[in-house]
Amino acid sequence: MLMWVIWNNRNNRVWNDLKESGRSLRAKARLLWEEWSSVNQHQRNNQPAELLQQTQFWHKPSSGWYKCNVDAGFHRDLNKTSLGWCLRDHLGNFVMAGTGWREGNYSIVEGEALALFEALKVMEQKGLSHVLVETDSKSVVNAIQHLRDGHSQFSVLIRSIKNVLLLHPNFKVSFIKRQANMVAHTFARAATSWSSRCIFETLPPCIASILSNEMS
Repeated sequence: MLMWVIWNNRNNRVWNDLKESGRSLRAKARLLWEEWSSVNQHQRNNQPAELLQQTQFWHKPSSGWYKCNVDAGFHRDLNKTSLGWCLRDHLGNFVMAGTGWREGNYSIVEGEALALFEALKVMEQKGLSHVLVETDSKSVVNAIQHLRDGHSQFSVLIRSIKNVLLLHPNFKVSFIKRQANMVAHTFARAATSWSSRCIFETLPPCIASILSNEMS
């Protein structure tokens, strides 16, 4: 993982005139390894009893709060990275959702950070004050808490996220397992079917059944 980060940094220097510090490269390699390790551990724990213990469900936020689930999608064949988010109220009712996509194959952590940032910006623009935002990328949550510097695209995104959170102390970001993030997961993967940025104020059919199942 470290060798890949160094190689990627070399390419960025040659082609984009961008160079990261050694500390930033070390942090990025650690975050990528943590994400790989988390997925690998989940795949190894494939016994039925263990899977049952790991299963998590979507839970309603407290009264007066909203919950926004976010995720990213990666479409290597289309050279696109997509995002999706879904906002629900304290009763679990659909409020709004959004999708978007960018040209280019972002790394996993960059795509997940982009999805989170875009969702936070919409929450800010809508004037919401109390929002719990859930992502299934533990690496992004760890980076928000621990990453201090760097000049990579990922570092810039993390700094942008932290700036929004600083301005809105009642925006809370937390990690949630994929099982409890299926609405955003499905939405992100369908995002390339629409224009590069869409906001939905009525429930999209592609996530209606999943949202209904989570509420049952």
